[in-house]
Amino acid sequence: MLFTTIFLALLIALAAAVYVAWPLLNPQPPPVLVENDQLADLVERKDSILIAIKELEFDHQVGKISDEDFERFNLRLRRQAIAYIQQIEQLAPQSQALDQALEAEIATMRKTQGQKAETAPRPADIDSAPSTHETASFCTNCGKEVASAHNFCAHCGTPVHAAQTVLD
Repeated sequence: MLFTTIFLALLIALAAAVYVAWPLLNPQPPPVLVENDQLADLVERKDSILIAIKELEFDHQVGKISDEDFERFNLRLRRQAIAYIQQIEQLAPQSQALDQALEAEIATMRKTQGQKAETAPRPADIDSAPSTHETASFCTNCGKEVASAHNFCAHCGTPVHAAQTVLD
């Protein structure tokens, strides 16, 4: 008995150790999409250039940079930003075509789901007029029907005052 317990504990500990160590011993790099990486790299560079332009404008307003240095650096940074934007626009049509195809597929799925919803039967309209149905009481404990004359549930013994009234 003791040997079996120790054996099972060691087996579980070994399995846990393998489970924890497996990703460390066999690292697999995530899949890389070259086009998206290139586009992401260009967007990141463009964003860093735009941030540099904002910092340059702030430094000029504060007085850290002279007017001629500001004009020179500002012109160079804006040209770089424009070049990155043009490169992004050259790569983006491929991505935009994929986005448009995906949007078209989503639209067709929504149309078919909308048609299914329209053809589904609608529930009968409920009249707001008082109902002529008799009320039945059900036990809140076991769910069995309780006769209106009873004080306790015949199945489980729960008091009737705890029973719910439901329309037939």
